[in-house]
Amino acid sequence: MDKNENVEKKFGAKLAYIRKSKKLSQIKLAEKVDMNFNYIGQIERGEANVTIKTMKLLANALDIELKILFDFTF
Repeated sequence: MDKNENVEKKFGAKLAYIRKSKKLSQIKLAEKVDMNFNYIGQIERGEANVTIKTMKLLANALDIELKILFDFTF
């Protein structure tokens, strides 16, 4: 079994979970990171290949450590 299978979907689900817990819409998060809200949706659905730079921007906008986005036990 591939331990990294569906990591994009897991990352996206975690991003959506944290965003919603902070009462942010995709539009508000997109504004904070200067991205299109459609791209935020693609990330959350696991459809986008996200760069480390984008991950850092998202973590900073959510006021969390980057590693939290990779804790898939939620």
